[in-house]
Amino acid sequence: MFRTKIKDIEGVPGMFEGGLVHWHGISRALNTHWYHVCVKERLDGRFISMIEMLNDETRLREVISLQNEDYVITEIQGLIPPWMSSSKSWRLEILNAVSIGYDCNGVVICLLEVESGEIYTDTHDRSFDTELLTNVTKIY
Repeated sequence: MFRTKIKDIEGVPGMFEGGLVHWHGISRALNTHWYHVCVKERLDGRFISMIEMLNDETRLREVISLQNEDYVITEIQGLIPPWMSSSKSWRLEILNAVSIGYDCNGVVICLLEVESGEIYTDTHDRSFDTELLTNVTKIY
């Protein structure tokens, strides 16, 4: 999940739009992937580009289901931690697909297929075989 410090709030809740609070900064304590979703939303008759930063697949599924003629997802990217991509730093990758399935212990595993075709999983088991997943559901 994302965290915010109260001192980073801008204005008072609802100042810019009902139900919204603006922040100067957010942080994240978890070393797991998250989603950067590019959206065009129609406000006052014109489209505004926005970014939705989503914690997990549950929230991603919710945002995908919101799509309509006034709320359009243009791109979904994943912020991938180094341990998932076997790299030295975090990567922002364009996603082709996001799926979840269950391993032999009933643990939910996420599969992220990036633009290059590489598939990252959120398991630390490097011998893990994606073919052994059951009940695989494609989210995106």
